[in-house]
Amino acid sequence: MRRSYFHIYLIVCCCHILGTTPISGQSEKPKKAIYYFELGEQALNTKSYKAALAHFNECLRLEPYYMDAYYSRAIAKEHLNDSKGALLDYNIFLNSKPENTEALFSRAAIRYEQDQFALAREDFLKLLKLPPSETNTIFFRQDRFGAGTDKIFTTQSGGKATLFNYLGLIEVKLKKYTKAIEYLDSALRLEPKEPDYLVNRGIANLKLRDTVAAIADYQRALAIDPNHSLAIHNLGVLRRAQGEIQESEKLLDEAIEKNPLLPYPYAERAYFRLLNKNYKGALEDYDKILSIDKNDEESYLNRGLVKEKLKDYKGAFADYTLAISLKNDFEKAWLNRANLLVTLNRINEAVEDYTVAITWYPEYTSAFYNRAIAYHKLGKKKEERSLRRFKESHSTWREGGAGNGYKNLFRREMIDFGFWVPECDTKPFKIRDLKFKINSLNPASSAQIPAL
Repeated sequence: MRRSYFHIYLIVCCCHILGTTPISGQSEKPKKAIYYFELGEQALNTKSYKAALAHFNECLRLEPYYMDAYYSRAIAKEHLNDSKGALLDYNIFLNSKPENTEALFSRAAIRYEQDQFALAREDFLKLLKLPPSETNTIFFRQDRFGAGTDKIFTTQSGGKATLFNYLGLIEVKLKKYTKAIEYLDSALRLEPKEPDYLVNRGIANLKLRDTVAAIADYQRALAIDPNHSLAIHNLGVLRRAQGEIQESEKLLDEAIEKNPLLPYPYAERAYFRLLNKNYKGALEDYDKILSIDKNDEESYLNRGLVKEKLKDYKGAFADYTLAISLKNDFEKAWLNRANLLVTLNRINEAVEDYTVAITWYPEYTSAFYNRAIAYHKLGKKKEERSLRRFKESHSTWREGGAGNGYKNLFRREMIDFGFWVPECDTKPFKIRDLKFKINSLNPASSAQIPAL
């Protein structure tokens, strides 16, 4: 699954009180910036976000220093899924009004979503220190993969626990798990019956290898909300890691039953089915995931691999290509499509894809190896000699007969064969006995999903 998935997201509702400047009867006079600003505010209040954006753009064209327009335009951009544009506008606004808590919270949330964890932490910590200010914005916390809103708050009321929760998640991302638990404990002291905070603390406890505490947190979350599908999913993943396969499958099925729109248990189950060669079952799960989120490049990659196993080469090629179109630097998708092209005897095209994979990931050993095999299939003599020497030297290396002199020979042959080799002169370099067509799979295995 995509690494940037979030269980919930924030909807910003701007409730500005409009000024008294009349809008009708001004067609004969040149329009001023405030005219377009108020039109934009009206459009925001009626959820006409494209119209609002157009009005705020015109306002700022007429008056580039109209700071409130940057804030309101950022809200419109967020609703139009332009997070980068919204972040830029929040930055401009906050340069002028650095202690505006609503803009600061919105920027912090976007920074978190964009994996700018250190910057997000700065904003959330600043929010903890700022005194309450006038509130014009209401934040709705909504389940991304479900219906309805489960929490409404402002930066004045009910927001402090949310800040501690975000800070806890950030510390988990930064691998500071003890500090994460401290923040999540603070959130739970303020809202002891919030199951999301328990789920997130369970993840932090699991990172500290305190399985008992993690299970206790998940079970406590489920005692508060028996339908909390993320808690069920995470507990299912944990049970599988403990070797309780049947219990894990039961929990994953239950998570799907509780929330059929939650993609994570499908991904986990699809991974199991793929490993157990239940390709049709895995295909069903990946189809479901992609019906929920059509922009999940990792599920396209994995579904492509499943289709390849089912000999649906046309479908596999289409899925790998879709994964690449969604994420151009997705080296695993380039590798898998190249491998498929070799199967289809389109060797020259395969070499091109391997080369792109290497360009994005210069240490991609599998891509170097497979490209060398592809060169060999094309009948290039140098590569053929390198392949033969590589097999001989690799065999000797694996049998433990490689002294310093042979280590250098092995490194030279690897480079000649097309591999990137890390400092083999000073460090042992061991690789598995590879065979052609090393496909890359993005497993959902052991994925503990946080709740915001």
